[in-house]
Amino acid sequence: AYLAVDFFFCLSGFVLANGYDQKLKSGVLRSNTFILKRMVRLYPMVVVGVALGVIASQVALTPAIALIDVSILAVGALFLLPLGFLVGQEGFAINNPLWSLCFEMVAGMAYGSIARRRFHIWHEMAALTLLAAALFQIIAIEGTIGPVGFGNWRAFLEGFVRVGFSFLAGVLIFRRHIDDRLRGVPPQIPLFVLIAVLFFPFAVPRDIYDFLCIAIIIPIVVALATAVPQGAVRPFAAYLGQLSYPLYIVHLPVVQLGAQFHKLADGAIPQPVTASVTIIAAIGAAHFFYIQFDAPIRAYLGRKFSLT
Repeated sequence: AYLAVDFFFCLSGFVLANGYDQKLKSGVLRSNTFILKRMVRLYPMVVVGVALGVIASQVALTPAIALIDVSILAVGALFLLPLGFLVGQEGFAINNPLWSLCFEMVAGMAYGSIARRRFHIWHEMAALTLLAAALFQIIAIEGTIGPVGFGNWRAFLEGFVRVGFSFLAGVLIFRRHIDDRLRGVPPQIPLFVLIAVLFFPFAVPRDIYDFLCIAIIIPIVVALATAVPQGAVRPFAAYLGQLSYPLYIVHLPVVQLGAQFHKLADGAIPQPVTASVTIIAAIGAAHFFYIQFDAPIRAYLGRKFSLT
């Protein structure tokens, strides 16, 4: 399931290019304004994720992380810095999914800074090819893409290649108008392919599987998804889209709390019941924080900085 992060990076590249390429190239949107918009978009839920991570670190983890270490981890996570390495932990141990937000922010800033420049298609393809070669080497070294980005200092530095390839692939899917060549794709096709990538066990060596998924299958899934007919109104799908980021941020602390509750219950509650309730709790928490915190804060900051 860690390959969902690479799907997220690729999708993010497409979404940002779709929303901002023309505005940045025309000068309607300045690079610093774009970067501020990205910070406003991401940071409210980062704060929530850190707060929940602090609670989970003291309540759900055994042994609990020392308070002095928690303070270092919390400060690092708020600034999207891997300070966990300084205390013998993973880079973003307070709430591990925050590692991908660090690289998402870096990728967004890099994109916003150079989007106005016009590159020949061969330059873009050469960059993508070099990143693919580096990605292949990294996966060969690590044996899997799983810990790349947060496992240790080396893995953290390798994370720039991980996000760089997938994010650039998403940008190029938009810029090369792949959706125009794949019109009318039923939405079930990319959905089922993505489910297969994330959940079906295939008898393929992990390093080969990871590379093929990231370099080939996931970009194809994103390309197919962009070609889905746009005319139909899908309010539930739109709601899921709004909920996806808050759910990603809150899910790990909620799962840790659910696991601790199951442990304390000492078998009195069947594990499937605890797991089901935990999933519902994570969705409920994501909905609550989106409605009561994330959306209002972003709306306020958008008005304050004239970003709307």
